[in-house]
Amino acid sequence: MQLSKIPRDIVAALHSQRGHNILVFMVFLLIATILWWVMALNDSDQCDVRMPLRLSNVPDTVTVITAVPPSVAVSLQTRGSQLLKLNMGRVPTLNIDFRAYKTGNTVRLTAADLKSLARSALDGADIIVVSPDTLSLTFTTNRGIRVPVRPDVVATPGPQSTIVGRPRCSPDTISLYTARHGTTATSVQTEPLRMSGLNETTTRRPAVPAPAGCRAIPDSVDVTIDIEPLIFKTRKVRIETSHVPPGRKLILFPAQVDVRYMVPVSIYKKTEPRLRVVADYRDIDRSASMMPLRLTDVPERLQNVQLATDSVEYIIETL
Repeated sequence: MQLSKIPRDIVAALHSQRGHNILVFMVFLLIATILWWVMALNDSDQCDVRMPLRLSNVPDTVTVITAVPPSVAVSLQTRGSQLLKLNMGRVPTLNIDFRAYKTGNTVRLTAADLKSLARSALDGADIIVVSPDTLSLTFTTNRGIRVPVRPDVVATPGPQSTIVGRPRCSPDTISLYTARHGTTATSVQTEPLRMSGLNETTTRRPAVPAPAGCRAIPDSVDVTIDIEPLIFKTRKVRIETSHVPPGRKLILFPAQVDVRYMVPVSIYKKTEPRLRVVADYRDIDRSASMMPLRLTDVPERLQNVQLATDSVEYIIETL
């Protein structure tokens, strides 16, 4: 069939008795669909939504102690047009005016208050249930008390790495606010951090739980664990003798021994850590020509410290 014949064929089909019947049916179907939508949008139905909650008009001198819920669950009944808007994500905010509901050092809202606010925000919808059904927020005008933060960290480095120094908090102090007259807390501790296999400096942001009846600002801090790579180093250390009886002299061959260890790269060239290699006269076995050596006073920052040889030859001279 040629393309030029298609429009003529369609026009001819529509002018036929069958085509006329189909066209009439489609028109009535469209009218019925429109009427159904109009009726459905005017009918009432029930649904559940979560309304964002906001506390407004809070003075700068006020600090809210109780955590404000981010939202409230609302079960409502309203017209289909309103439900369509809600299902499309257009959920209004439930706004609480601080000035209207404060009593003493508390902002209190009953179930009736919450339903009234939700009804206003939802254009007069019939509110069935609001959860939570009451709200009580404690606040204070007291100044915050600065206290230090202690990191609760257990961390282990990966192979050929080491932890340098102690974990650091930023900021290292926070403010505690309470409606009471002061607090007995002298410090706060972060939530536990447990990490292993660290091969590079790592920062995490744990929460800082406040003591009961208090609010911590900020309520989380950055905790940094400094990690450095380890590199091998070898140096010669003179062997010291100990517990040699008077009138005796202990001569060792060799008088020095190589000590191998791993050290953080930042101090590789800066310092020579003090190491002691000791030959104890009391460890001599007269039946053997070699005596054992022991490492002592090994700094904590050194890792995998080993002697190139664990024994040396010796001669005992009588003076």
